[in-house]
Parts: sequence; structure tokens; C-alpha cells
Amino acid sequence: MASEELSRPLAVIDALFEKSLTANGGTPASEFGERAHFQKVLGLDNEEGLARIPCLNDVESADSVPPFSLVRYRCLVQDVFEPEFYAGLFQEVDAGGAARFVTTKYRECIEPAPGRQLRELDGHGGLLQRGACYCVPMPGERSWAQSAAKEWTCAGGGSINPAQSRITPSASASQKRGRDEDVSMDPQDEVAQPPATRVTTGQESNTQAQPTVSPDKKGVILGASTNGTLKTAEEFGLNFPIPSEERRGHGASTACIVKLYDVDSECLKLCDSIEVIGILCVNPDIATLPDGTTGQMADEWRDARHPSTSLVPRLHALAVRHLPFHHPLLPFTTSFLSEERLAAAFQRQFSASGAMLNARTAAMEQLGRCLGGDILSAEYLLMILVARSFSKHGEKLLGALSLNFAVGKTGLDSKAISEAAGELVPRAVHLELTINNLNDQKWRPKKDFVADRLVAAQLQLAAGTLLVVDETKMAEGNLTADGHKSVLALQQLVTENKLACDFVSYDVNIPLEIACVLLSERKSVVKDLEVLVPVRVQPGFQGMGGAAPQALGSARWLIALVTRSTRPLKIPDDVMNVFGKNFAEARQEFKVTPELAHTWMALARARCLTFGEDELSMQRWQEVMELERTRLLRCREEGCLD
Repeated sequence: MASEELSRPLAVIDALFEKSLTANGGTPASEFGERAHFQKVLGLDNEEGLARIPCLNDVESADSVPPFSLVRYRCLVQDVFEPEFYAGLFQEVDAGGAARFVTTKYRECIEPAPGRQLRELDGHGGLLQRGACYCVPMPGERSWAQSAAKEWTCAGGGSINPAQSRITPSASASQKRGRDEDVSMDPQDEVAQPPATRVTTGQESNTQAQPTVSPDKKGVILGASTNGTLKTAEEFGLNFPIPSEERRGHGASTACIVKLYDVDSECLKLCDSIEVIGILCVNPDIATLPDGTTGQMADEWRDARHPSTSLVPRLHALAVRHLPFHHPLLPFTTSFLSEERLAAAFQRQFSASGAMLNARTAAMEQLGRCLGGDILSAEYLLMILVARSFSKHGEKLLGALSLNFAVGKTGLDSKAISEAAGELVPRAVHLELTINNLNDQKWRPKKDFVADRLVAAQLQLAAGTLLVVDETKMAEGNLTADGHKSVLALQQLVTENKLACDFVSYDVNIPLEIACVLLSERKSVVKDLEVLVPVRVQPGFQGMGGAAPQALGSARWLIALVTRSTRPLKIPDDVMNVFGKNFAEARQEFKVTPELAHTWMALARARCLTFGEDELSMQRWQEVMELERTRLLRCREEGCLD
């Protein structure tokens, strides 16, 4: 592994830029082979080797990561900013007037070499464009999943060495202040010598902003306007979807503004699950401020769109990996995790006789414990955990499922259900549905046009997250207009797999597939859920232990492997014929709706996946019919059938 590419990537980039200048006769290029170089030297095509790159999510404190080094960052795209124009090229001039081009790509600011000064290019010759987005760690990530991701990094050799955190690459500013120190913007006395001009490369703007000179810093700031009333970064906060996960200074709570270049500049959308491989830039003294603002006023004017990098580090991306339904046991993109690699992983984990069945049994034990020993309910919950869409019929996702547990007066603890299921899946979120919560809490993201930011909400989750919603504490009361919108947002997410983002005069609906389990006394207030299961605690149930650690690990691997597949289920003709007959009988006996046919196909596929199978046998279909008949009988007894 090339140490320079990891510890001093900006120096490598500068060398590549110089080489490109020489090859092009002194003419600078916006792209100079840097992405291909890192791809080749670091072997990024082999995603197994990515573990050699340190991961920002794995550290106890973000301060322990060497600034300006190459890191990985696993995250959710919480907000997408407008394209950012920045000064990508300058001329560095020596005392004799000789000039050479320097690039500011992949950094927030640049200082000239000793004895030299930076000079702007005439007109817009050095003005370039890059993308920018605000990213947060994946909401609801379980501690076991974080540990598994860290173990993968450690095994690959990408652990952070605390001694390296004091490394200051030559490409960065010299004598930087501590990352948590407040930076005074007051003018400082200077030694009588030619000033070394530190230049900030740019700020967000949706217009061709003219460079302006900041007299206090003798630097160039692009697009540093103060239109409107700015909300401070401290006031706005880190903007996590789940507020309880925001712990400033903790590595697992590090939010980043990611800068995107070239082909990646417009590749990200809201709620994408990604991993960024990029350069960690920390320059606490370059938050966006009005020209001439100093001292206490500087802190009051910190823009929510451009917080200090000590609060929100910048990550300049050399590569972006899309990780839908990310799982730490298989931390690979869908293109890398081919059918051959997936089959090899199956063979490694479950080659022993009975290993697959043992893993499934462990999962059932884990889920049955929190459901009062009700095996039927545990079967349906396990199917929800592995269900995933494989195609679309119009706007409907085929294969996705939502589940409503009617718990009556059983006294089941929804938090315990979320915790137990969260030991099997990498992300789980528990929410309580009450009149006050609907009226007062943030349920759907909303655009703040003063701060020019999308305010996060608790339904803004990563694809593949398990969402457990407890409705059992709902009581009579009045919903406000916001409360009514919250209910509609939850309904749309559960039934249509779309997240409603409030832009005041209109909504933007973001496709988002998550596994939803709602607990209510009878039927959920959310309409049109696919599966309703009245839970029945078994007589004399005293609780049982969960799965043993080793068995639990096997169950996690089972769910990780089967949720990687998005192929449709193979259905033989004889099973299809029986399906038609069974459905006609169910419509006659239970008066079910035609939509149940889609649900049966999704349930059949999910059940086969829990056994590691991709073809629906007659035995598996009969098992599904036994489960469904028992479920429908319970629904009729409870008066829950439509």
C-alpha cells in the first residue's frame, strides 16, 4: 500500500498536476489523471482492499484522524447543495516575477511556497465547479454493526495510529490551530515581509461569483454573500435525523460536507447510502463570514451552510461508492458483489450440514423471545427482515412488505422488539406515535429557506433500515396541521416507499425502501399495510434467552447474504397452478382483497430466502399457506378483516 497516497494525498495530487503541466506544455487541465492514479495505486477496483484505508466512522474521536489524510466515510446524504464555484487555479509568483500554475483542487485553502505569492487569473480563467452535499452517519446503526465495520478495517490494516494525528502535510497550512479552538478574526501584527497570502478556494454560490478580497486575511473568498438573515452553524446544529445520536466530538457522530469533482459532481441524491473515499480537510479559521467581521461578531455570523470545519469537517472525494441496503458483513457495492462472489460467501458461511437451518433457528429464537413466544408472529417478523423489492408493477414495489402487529392488551414492549430485531439487522429505529409527538416532533424533512438547508427529520433514514413504530400510546386528541402532515408522511413512507420532503409550497417525494413494523392495539392508523398479525402471547410464557453469540452471528450472516439478492423468485408451473386455486379459496372464505395476491408472492419469496432458496417448492408454498390461514383466522376472530 502506497503510504504517500494515504498520509499525504495532497502532495501526490500536486505532483500529478506538475507532471500534467509538463506534458501539456505548461497548459493546466482541470483533470490530470489523479482519480485514475489513486484507483490504480490503492487498488480501489478490488473492494476487499478498501479496508486498508482508515475509516472516519471507526474512531472514538474525529480529532484522532490525521488531518489532510485519505479516509473512508460511511454515510447518508442528508442534504444536497447547489453546485459550488471555486477558484481552482492560481499562479504562484516568485520575487523575480516568474510564475507557475498551482491547483487548489481537493482542498479548502492553499498557501504559497516560502518567498512566493499567489495571484488570481484574469477573468474567470481559474473558476471551476464542484458538487457539495451534507452527509451524516447512517441513522439507527447498531453497535454490533459499527463493531463489525471496525473489525473489517482493522483486519485490513486501516486502523488509525494516534501518533499520526499530529502529521501536518506540506500541502496544508502551516502552524494550524487546534481543531476545537476558537479562531480570532481580529487583525494581527505582522512581521515586515512580503505577506504570504492564504487563499480559500471557494464558497457555495449558484451564480458566477466574482472573487473578493478579505482585508483581514489577505485571501480570496468566492461567493461570500450575506443575503438574507443567516442562521448560525451552532444554532442550526449537526442536523441528524435522530437527534439522540448527535454527540459532538465523537467519531460515530461526525457529520461532513462532502465536495464532489468531475464525473461525481452530480452523482448523489437525497437519502443515498454511500461511502466516500476522500481527503479530510480541517481548517477551523475559514468559516464563511461577511468581509471585515471580527471577534464576537464573527461567531454570530457563522453561516449554517458553511460551518467551521472544526464543527463539520470537509471531505473532498476522490471516489464515491453507492451502498444501497448497506451491510457491514458485506461492505461492497452491488457491482463488485457479483453472483460468483455471493455464492462463494454462502459456501464459506454455510457449507457445513445444517448450518443454514441452524442460523434460521437462531433468528427465530431471537425474535420469539420478544414476542411472547408467539412463533407465528416471529415467522412474519423474520420475513419482513429479509423482504426486499426485486421489481416494480407501476408504482408498486414487488417484494417489499410492511407489517402491523395487533398487540391488544398483551403488554408487549415495542422497544424490546426493536432491540431484539436490531441484533439481527445493521440499522433499527424505534419511534412512538402519539398526538403530541405527531404535532411537535419532526417527522419529515423540511426546507429552511433562511438557513438554506434541509432540516432533517426522523423518517429520513437509509434504505434497508428497520423502522418500528409504537402506536399503542395513541389517545384521543387534536392533530395540528403539522401533525396531520406527519401522519400522511408516515403513511406514504410505509405504503408507497416514498419520503415526503416539505419545501413549503410543494413536496418532493424521495424513493426510500425501508422495513416497517407498526404495533397497535387493533389495526394501525396507517392504512393499507400488507400484513396484519394479531399477536398472541403463549400461555405460561416466562421468557426465553436469545440466541447464543455464535448462533447470532450466523443469523446475521444469513440475513446479510439473502438481502443482497434482488432476483425474482423462481416459481414452477405446478406451484403457480396451486397458487391460483388457493387464492380463490381464500377470497371465498375470508373475503380478502385482490391485493393479497401480491402480498402472498412477497411472503413466499421472503420465506424461501430465510432458507437460502431461490425457487418456490411445493413444500414452501404449503408452509406459507399454513401461516396465512392461521393469520387470517386470527384476524377474523379479532374482527380485523375488512
